[in-house]
Amino acid sequence: MDKVLQEILQIDSSRECIKFLVKRVQSDNYRGLQISQHNRYTQKEILVILQEIYELCGDTLLQIRTSDLSKRPYNIEGEEKYAELTTKISSKLGRCTQDSLRKNIFVDLHRMGLIDRFNAKKKQLNPFDNGTKKYIALTDFGIEFLQSTDIFTHNLLFTRALENLMQGFGEEILHIILELESNYLTLYEVLFFVTFLYQKLDSKTYNRSDIISLIRDYRTLSKFQKQALLEKVKDYCEPKNFSGDKTQKRDFHNFLNETQQILSLLTQMAYFEYNKNDSKLYIRTGTYGIYEDNTKLKRSIKEKDLYFEKHNITKEKGFELHHIVPLCLAASRAEFQIIDKWENMVYIDAFSHAKITQNNNANMRLSFENNNANFSDFNDCVVHCENNINIKYDTEKQELMLDYNKRILDSKV
Repeated sequence: MDKVLQEILQIDSSRECIKFLVKRVQSDNYRGLQISQHNRYTQKEILVILQEIYELCGDTLLQIRTSDLSKRPYNIEGEEKYAELTTKISSKLGRCTQDSLRKNIFVDLHRMGLIDRFNAKKKQLNPFDNGTKKYIALTDFGIEFLQSTDIFTHNLLFTRALENLMQGFGEEILHIILELESNYLTLYEVLFFVTFLYQKLDSKTYNRSDIISLIRDYRTLSKFQKQALLEKVKDYCEPKNFSGDKTQKRDFHNFLNETQQILSLLTQMAYFEYNKNDSKLYIRTGTYGIYEDNTKLKRSIKEKDLYFEKHNITKEKGFELHHIVPLCLAASRAEFQIIDKWENMVYIDAFSHAKITQNNNANMRLSFENNNANFSDFNDCVVHCENNINIKYDTEKQELMLDYNKRILDSKV
């Protein structure tokens, strides 16, 4: 084993958090979760882009470039409005090219659910479809976000857009902080552990419970042990120590930069705020937070406890509490409280939870086959959970769960 890795283990070889980090930094997937590869967005910048699109074409299709400027420096017939759009955005933001708009920004706006993209035959595409995209159009959600009139609603709708982009990562962070009962995560807890949520290492996928356990272990290290750990990880993750291409090298600066980018997105959600003085991510309370005060925050924790009480079950390793209708669909505090009720929760295994998360938490329609549960989206994608294997609940509460699910969906979808 590398000398620096041995020194990391010597900080305390009995600690799971340290053993995990030693394995993680040796993996080609050491950076873990990577969300937006190219851009750091602010809500204001997104609104500028959406406003310029809306003023040019409303909710109709806009033809865009299909090749790089280096390959075709001129615009062909039909691309005039796209060229005009790029110029207007660039004049307001100070940055934007015809290439960056279609290859970077539109990719993420599509994943956020704010625009749709279409092929040459004007067929609507999935955000992750390959192939040429020739048209874009604002979605109903994009227009709703653009035309909302107060700051709090803007924040909630932008939270939903970011959750689409981050595949439900914000809600996962919220769960982790609430379960830690400390109201915060530090920068290095996010860097070392949280960014590896649902990532695979040595045939093991690290679920929410695993990450929480590692953070709890890390928090029991002394201040000096934490500092030594950080310095040794920096020493190991030095690009010049490695040969080969980027995938074979370790780069602490890039590793940290990606985590800071994730934090910059999280802090634009209604859920969180970041304190630069102590480098901690907190649950936001107050005027622009989803929780008005700490009393409402405690109520959220109580609802999770109520699930276990009402269903008469106990916590079990490998299972996670999951909101059937995701929190990000709330467009007000009142809606958030309705969605954040025990009646909208299920206790499912981490693998089923990960499948739903990877589908942007779209599997929000509940149904039952005998005592087994199905969670379906609106495109016939179903996650099936066998009772007592993939889901733990009181079967006598099926009607209550179905009724609550229907009531929320009828009001939101």
